[in-house]
Amino acid sequence: MRIFITGGTGLIGSAIVKNLIAHDHQVFALARSDISKNKLITAGATPIPGDITQPQKWCADLPDIDAAIHTACDFSDAMAQMDETLLDHLIPALTRPKQHHSGPVRFIYTGGNWMYPQTNATPTSPGVMTAVDETTPFDPLPEFIWGLTGIKRVLSAANLAGIVIHPSCVYDTGEKGQSGILARDIETAQTDNRVTLVGGDDIYQPMVHADDIADLYRLALEHAKPGESYIGSAINDVSTREVAELIATHFGAENCQIDTISTAEAMARYGNWARGLAHNQQLSSAKAMQDLGWSPRHTDFAADMARHAKTIAKLGPNSRC
Repeated sequence: MRIFITGGTGLIGSAIVKNLIAHDHQVFALARSDISKNKLITAGATPIPGDITQPQKWCADLPDIDAAIHTACDFSDAMAQMDETLLDHLIPALTRPKQHHSGPVRFIYTGGNWMYPQTNATPTSPGVMTAVDETTPFDPLPEFIWGLTGIKRVLSAANLAGIVIHPSCVYDTGEKGQSGILARDIETAQTDNRVTLVGGDDIYQPMVHADDIADLYRLALEHAKPGESYIGSAINDVSTREVAELIATHFGAENCQIDTISTAEAMARYGNWARGLAHNQQLSSAKAMQDLGWSPRHTDFAADMARHAKTIAKLGPNSRC
């Protein structure tokens, strides 16, 4: 397939680009800068110059494509308007008549685990654990309510085969120079011998490795029925306390400090989106596994952290992932 991607040099997008090219798909990706352009060319993708904040300048000139994947996002207050404006131009571009094929373009929109409510129980608490799945009603964090509008627009657009992927908290192990949700604490462990724990010890955040979630995007692109949504989560049983301890062990020096701060303090430091760092959840990916045959390979988080530390050591003492 001929596939267009936004956010193709980001954490999720770069993994998707690599995965799609490895499976013989032709990839076009938006490039805001020469650095992004060169990264995409090196990866084997065709860059399309443009900025996600100015879709009117490039959407009309998109080549004929079979599918599109939207992964570009930031955590600024401008994201709601940015996403709305993008869809205002991208959806018409994807639904215009095509020359080289018939049928609607397949369009994967990215939601996320913070679109769903917390689960009060934990893997170690008594009773039956009920995990969030695709049938659970949305209850997004206030900072991500705008995602509901995007999901509705994509799934209801005429002449568009809309699909939604909800990644859990995405991390990487350094091979592509990124660590995802772990990046801030890995850096402070290296520079200040300190890791920050938000909200306390009994918080479980679902996680997924970037390479595994990229595999889910590809499988959905190739096999999902239009209108379907899939949650992508591979690790549910590692607490944020355990994550902090593993980062301190592998990336800090002796006696690396773990500082516990409140959710309110995290929001003051990093932005209101940081309330998600204390969002306790258990997510089920049974649907993705059953419908699409998704089989995540990264399910041992401790082993991944050990490997990640070795990767950073190879990159050199000044590396920042």
